[in-house]
Amino acid sequence: MERITVTCAACGAEGQTPGEFCANCHAAVPLVAPRARRSGHHILGRALLILLVVALFVGIVAAAGYAGLYYGERDRAAQRQATLDEHYQNGLIALNNGDYERARAHFQYVLQLDPNNSLASQGLTEADARLVVQPTPTSEAVQSLTEVLFEQARTAYAAQDWAGAASTLTQLRALDLDYRVTEVEEMLFESLYSAGVAFLEENQLEEGIFYLDQAVALRPLDVEAANQRSLAARYRSALRFWGVDWERAIAELEALYATAPGYKDVFERIYNANVEYGDFLSSVGEMCPAEAVYTKALLLVSTASVEEKRALAAQTCLIATPVPQEGASPVLTPQAIPGFTVGRLAYPVYNAATGAYDLYALYADGKILRVAANGDHPWWEWGTGRIIYRDLLNRAIAMVLPEEGVPQQLYAPDGRAWPTLSRDGQRIAFAMVDANDSWNIYVANTYGGSEPKLVGLGWAPAWGPTGQLAYTGCDATGCGIIIDNPDDDQPGVRLTASSDDGAVSWAPGGNVLAYMTNITGNWDVMLLDTSGGVAQLTYESSDEGLPVWAPDGSGVAFLSNRDGKWAIYIVDPDGKNPRRILDLGIDMPAWQSQRLSWSP
Repeated sequence: MERITVTCAACGAEGQTPGEFCANCHAAVPLVAPRARRSGHHILGRALLILLVVALFVGIVAAAGYAGLYYGERDRAAQRQATLDEHYQNGLIALNNGDYERARAHFQYVLQLDPNNSLASQGLTEADARLVVQPTPTSEAVQSLTEVLFEQARTAYAAQDWAGAASTLTQLRALDLDYRVTEVEEMLFESLYSAGVAFLEENQLEEGIFYLDQAVALRPLDVEAANQRSLAARYRSALRFWGVDWERAIAELEALYATAPGYKDVFERIYNANVEYGDFLSSVGEMCPAEAVYTKALLLVSTASVEEKRALAAQTCLIATPVPQEGASPVLTPQAIPGFTVGRLAYPVYNAATGAYDLYALYADGKILRVAANGDHPWWEWGTGRIIYRDLLNRAIAMVLPEEGVPQQLYAPDGRAWPTLSRDGQRIAFAMVDANDSWNIYVANTYGGSEPKLVGLGWAPAWGPTGQLAYTGCDATGCGIIIDNPDDDQPGVRLTASSDDGAVSWAPGGNVLAYMTNITGNWDVMLLDTSGGVAQLTYESSDEGLPVWAPDGSGVAFLSNRDGKWAIYIVDPDGKNPRRILDLGIDMPAWQSQRLSWSP
């Protein structure tokens, strides 16, 4: 065994034995624990541990670096856009003030960062055009030139040459910013505003947006002009993705259509985009997504050619399971709409392109389906998800399952309207005009087999959960809301006294009706207890109507134009917590004769 020796701590003598006395100075030599020899395995383990620690450290540093790069890139993109917006706005201000060289510099800088920025390109063109004719007078001639330019601007303004007047007025401001300040600025704003509106009306969107942007640099736009500028910008944005990103183009067009259904050719654009997208998916072998997109197109406009494409895609989809194309997602994931949490709501939207209403359905998960073109007066069949409605083209009653989109005509065309089904779906009530041009309520078996039974004079019937019909009608003593049991031979009971009381909807319990009336001077929603008593639900000075109860009684949906455009709102049964859930656009002609329907 190897002998261990140490150095004496007292005298420094070497070769002393631990635990004994030093042979030189006789001081006690302390014990020292022997140092164990380390095996190769121990050394290897320690090396691996060190490597692991180093690798972990490197990983943490790399992850932090990646996160820094990701968020840094995102922040840089946001900063870049903010810089573009700032220089574009500064260019507009310089252009309005006649500082054309500065305007050119701002627009050129935007184009260096974003060569496809059409608005900056328009600004640069405008600045160059004005530089060509910019006067360079001596100081003695400034006053006379400003007067000449002012008269030229007034002439162009009177002739409604808005672009010419704006150009001349900005040249005048470049000469003398203090010359007749109020008049010049007023004329300049009106010229820019009118030029922008005129260009938009002529579908010259780039020019229209550009001139309105110059106008807003002087003062805020009115609501209508700001709205038109916004719609044009959204339309232009959607078209940027045409043929490049069909999903994005369709999504932006659909969002625009939901806000302004009659804007330009947005409806036709949505249809054509779906067909083109379906064609593209088919061309790359994505038949299952193609079928879904063609189905969306057919819900908008039903054509034999597109149906043939859909059928072919469906057949191919059944016998093949292609690998999905990366990024292909033809059906958008729905997003729940705040305030709408239960069931499904059917509602009409006016289509300015066709001059008729189209029928839509909103689901609690946020999904929106176009149920039928040229359709209104919806009523959900309880428990099946099907809708019956009035087919406006054929003057008939049709039924459809929205997810399938293939309507079935229930009767021969005879002008039936406001169809409503009993809770078990076996009977239908409807209104129809007689030979004397009077509306009458009838009841019949839903799928035929019996002659319709006359109930009485009236329109807009609604079948309640207890088997009673409510409708607007007339009896021997007057007109108003009538409730009637169609299975007895007794006349109905009239509960209100105005023929304008209507659009009735039963509460789930069958003892309260929501209806609309104009006895307050405008249209409002009321609640009527069938045993007596009326409560007002809405109090706005605008029009509110077409109420419909939530299937669980949690609220009442209704139509309103309280914010300057038509929308669907929901309010609690006590009239509190109103919330807007859907915008329907500017136009809703003859809205009083429409109807909403809400079911589980």
